[in-house]
Amino acid sequence: MTHAVSRFICIHGHFYQPPRENPWLESIEHQESAHPYHDWNERIAVECYTPNAHARILDEQGRLRQIINNYEYMSFNFGPTLLSWLERHVPHTYRAILDADRASSARLSGHGNAIAQPYNHMIMPLASTRDKVTQILWGIEDFTTRFNRAPEGMWLPETAVDAETLDLLAQYGILFTILAPTQARRFRLSPADAWTRVDGSALDPSVPYLCGLPGGRTISLFFYDAPISHAVAFEKLLDSGDEFQKRLMAAFSSQANRAQLVHVATDGESYGHHHRFGEMALSYAIEKILADPAVQLVNYGYFLQGHPPTAEAEFIEDSSWSCAHGVGRWSRDCGCSLSRRSDWNQRWRGVLRESMDLIRDRVDELFERETASLVKDPWELRNRYIRVVLDHHSNPEEFLTSAAGRHLSAGELRTLSALLEMQRNRMLMYTSCGWFFDDISGLESRQVLRYAARVLQLAEPWDPDLQPDFLTHMASALSNLRPYLRGDEIFVRQILPHVADLPQVAAHIGIFSLFRNVPIEDGFFCYEMEAEDFSRFEFGERVLIVGSVTVRNHLIVESRKLVLVVVYFGGLDFRCSVSDYVSKTGYYSLKRDLSETFQTRSATEVVRKLDRYFPGDYFSLEDLFAEQRSQIIQSIIHEMYEPQAQLFEAFYHRNKDLSRFVKKQSERVADTFRVSAQFVLNRSFTNELHKLESGSFPEGLPALMDEAKEWGIQLDVTAAEKLISNRIHALATRLRDDPQDGTVLDGIEGFLNLASDLELHLQLGEAQIVLLRIARSFRAGQVQELPRRFCDLAEKLAVSTDVC
Repeated sequence: MTHAVSRFICIHGHFYQPPRENPWLESIEHQESAHPYHDWNERIAVECYTPNAHARILDEQGRLRQIINNYEYMSFNFGPTLLSWLERHVPHTYRAILDADRASSARLSGHGNAIAQPYNHMIMPLASTRDKVTQILWGIEDFTTRFNRAPEGMWLPETAVDAETLDLLAQYGILFTILAPTQARRFRLSPADAWTRVDGSALDPSVPYLCGLPGGRTISLFFYDAPISHAVAFEKLLDSGDEFQKRLMAAFSSQANRAQLVHVATDGESYGHHHRFGEMALSYAIEKILADPAVQLVNYGYFLQGHPPTAEAEFIEDSSWSCAHGVGRWSRDCGCSLSRRSDWNQRWRGVLRESMDLIRDRVDELFERETASLVKDPWELRNRYIRVVLDHHSNPEEFLTSAAGRHLSAGELRTLSALLEMQRNRMLMYTSCGWFFDDISGLESRQVLRYAARVLQLAEPWDPDLQPDFLTHMASALSNLRPYLRGDEIFVRQILPHVADLPQVAAHIGIFSLFRNVPIEDGFFCYEMEAEDFSRFEFGERVLIVGSVTVRNHLIVESRKLVLVVVYFGGLDFRCSVSDYVSKTGYYSLKRDLSETFQTRSATEVVRKLDRYFPGDYFSLEDLFAEQRSQIIQSIIHEMYEPQAQLFEAFYHRNKDLSRFVKKQSERVADTFRVSAQFVLNRSFTNELHKLESGSFPEGLPALMDEAKEWGIQLDVTAAEKLISNRIHALATRLRDDPQDGTVLDGIEGFLNLASDLELHLQLGEAQIVLLRIARSFRAGQVQELPRRFCDLAEKLAVSTDVC
């Protein structure tokens, strides 16, 4: 390969979010801290992943004039678990990422921008050899399936590196990885030169380095430009795309008589999430670089093929980019923290690591033992299990039968699938974020503990002592937060209540069906329920549900036929009992007895019958999965308090004029009125938001917000801003078919005027992009004429339409 230029730029983004799914549902539950979004993945997708697929460039007047898919021009890696989430929840962004890799591959002689990552961001130097192999192979298989090509490079989680990991990368065909310059131990520019120790600034980051490995293999290392990368991540360099481009160009040496690669590497979330509008600074810099004939914007694979390394480097074993103490941040109290509070410590990190290792060693032993009679090589089976994961567990039976090479009984299928799911969760419990932050009670640490709980649950039939042993070990992990819970207490109080099994899933669906008209045989997350009988009896406000159902878990080849009974006495007074199905005669006898008692006897007698048929524990509202439990509680509260709400409404409106007079006289308004005003106005505000969600116009919103301002009531305007922005975008998409649709144009203008009157701050980037693309289609001759009203709207939304 020959190159017309000797100056190259590569901008790498490491796009990653830890897996956040509930291990018993394989779905992310609502995260209040991500408000106004459902969860942090959704929020960061809106702020970063989607904007980078359609990054905006403005003209001198601040109008949108160009859109760039940043992924087409930057090197990037996406965590496999994040890509899986994007595929399911933001498919248009997911497709844009794949399209960008294909486009960059066509532009750069077959070298796509995407590189791979070990599957779930495990710190590789701290992993067992088996885990390193599986993490690399799962990362490669996930990448190959999605991008339809083999990866050339692989990003290491936290750039944490050791010799064994690099040797395995080379063994499985990975050509290069990217490290921080502080991870270099020494280098030499050619085999004939003496080795030079790195003091933090002597290493030249503009060339690749060949690294010899213990097994005789080699791998290429790129050490990113630390000052520029740090400025991108922490010094607000992304405040200006022009300054970003100038800083990259200034890094070239005028003295060099060889090819130079100026490259930076940061978290991809820098471009939009950590730094608002960072994706726009990146797109502006990309445009300027592409317009400069003296420099070429490339990726690492392209540069490496044209300029193979002549220099050599050795790295520091067990080092990383985010811990000055090697990999201490994920194994001990090394001193790294975000809060830097002198009265805190992170000694819990070591205990958590040791406790997880205890689980790993015990379940690995039982995995080998219990699979010995089923498959020849259990670890090779685990390596290939990624195929089932990528197929969304659609047909694990076929995979397992093929792996065994013979027919498997239902019990053998369940055993093998349970053991493999145990191993998958066993790896997820090592996700790096569980150790990164400052306290074991944090969201990220609790998430890896949830994966550990799933492992313990699956291992329990073979090793019932494992959970008690784990808790004993966790007792020495101390939280810094009051009431200073120990690790075992956090696990028992905050993790174990989330553990679910098939009877609890049946109870959940039964209780949920009391309040939501959901078809009982619809899929429920990773479960499905088949009802042989599902009967509902009502007597006044009381409800009785009796069902004979089969619940199946898609993740494990497991099903169970159950009898469930739910009885509801009103308010929060209900219970659900579940037992194994014995016989058809027994079931219908139970159903007849309970239904007759329910309709003719007292609630006490019904409960006595339930206790006789279902001795032992029963399920209540607390046993529902968190998000659905919240929905039901809100539904019950709304129904219970509706009469009181009407009294508040009447009190507020009856005393509003009097309170205005009192306020005008500079007298204090009564607290009872303030409380009623807060309740009534927030309730009315919620009703107006419901209108937005249903597609209606919230005509009462202006007067409502005026009243809230009058009484000093703070309303959650961020929710209104989000909904109105979404409505404008949805309406704008309808203009693709007819740019002069008066109804749509009126609707958009109405929402814009409403937001202006209420001083709301809308996010109109997506609507701008839609309008610019319509204008472009006109320029391409696909639209005969752009109407004046469309051009006026584009101008109002700051979109350049030079064809108008």
